[in-house]
Amino acid sequence: MAGYDFACRVRAASQPSTRRPIALLGGATMDMHDWDSLEAHLPDDVTVITFDPPGFGSASELDDETIAGYEIQAAAVNMALEHLEVRQVDLLGYCYGAGLACLLLEHHVDRVARVVLTNASEKLTQETRELLAQAVDMTGQGRILEVSLLACDHTLAPHNRQTLREALAPAYQDAFRLPHTTVNFRRALNAHDAVMKCGRGNEVPLLLICGEHDTFTPTQSGMGLAAGRRGARTVVLDTGHTPLLEDTPPSPPRS
Repeated sequence: MAGYDFACRVRAASQPSTRRPIALLGGATMDMHDWDSLEAHLPDDVTVITFDPPGFGSASELDDETIAGYEIQAAAVNMALEHLEVRQVDLLGYCYGAGLACLLLEHHVDRVARVVLTNASEKLTQETRELLAQAVDMTGQGRILEVSLLACDHTLAPHNRQTLREALAPAYQDAFRLPHTTVNFRRALNAHDAVMKCGRGNEVPLLLICGEHDTFTPTQSGMGLAAGRRGARTVVLDTGHTPLLEDTPPSPPRS
């Protein structure tokens, strides 16, 4: 698309089913193979689609650090669904992927039946901006171990931080070595807030998931994404920024 190569991955349903496919859009450090922990909880008879849009994983590099970069990525996701002849999906956008989900709601709302936004902010807080800027500087200096530990310390809930820190630090180091990651962080610094304003005028059912201990995308900022949306539901988990990995029960839904 527009000179960029990109990819998607399909976990086919185990048998014919009337369930809509589920499309998963990940965070800035993720690729289309990073969904095992979530897929293990999804029914076998549902098709699951994950993506490497431009600027992710196996796809072409994407140097655009403005909202246009997000739009290229969202357009690639839509093109992949067209190629697969998928008319409509249930969509989940995690962190950075929540911005892509908002753009799909803005430009291709008929493609989305229901949407989940998880660990996303209406606006980046000053603390988050400073953390992203620090991560960009550290990766540019080759301080990969330091930035991976920094990410763990600012995203994991206190009660299981040490255990997960040891388990996740190697994967974080691999992610921070990729040129994609730094560019995605710069793009978020420049254009996150504008992207998250997209898709607000539709009535697609929304579930918003926040982490009670998430300092990277704090609960209060996340709640703004549900404000004014009729029928939107929110759930606050006893986690930090990584509910896909932190195995704790949710608190009761809030209407």
